[in-house]
Amino acid sequence: MTGYLSTMKFKLGLAIGFVAGYWVGAQADEERKRQIDDTVQKVRANPRVQRVAETVSRGAERVTDAVESRLVDTADGVAGSAASTAEPGTDSGSSSSRRTG
Repeated sequence: MTGYLSTMKFKLGLAIGFVAGYWVGAQADEERKRQIDDTVQKVRANPRVQRVAETVSRGAERVTDAVESRLVDTADGVAGSAASTAEPGTDSGSSSSRRTG
């Protein structure tokens, strides 16, 4: 019977230790998350960071507009080229049409 009691005491001690460690760790995690959130809010509220973010955003918009314009121009050119190379009197979508070049 003493072997059973010592095994149960060990298991109970192990479970209590696990729960206590988990609880302490969870409390530390919550505090750390709060610290990180506070730091992020301070950084976002910094006027320099806001100016840099606005500058980057404007630059990204310019790049996006330029890429969009270039893609439209390229697509228009490809469509025009494909239309001009299609043989008259054939269905350009069929497999029997051939490009001569």
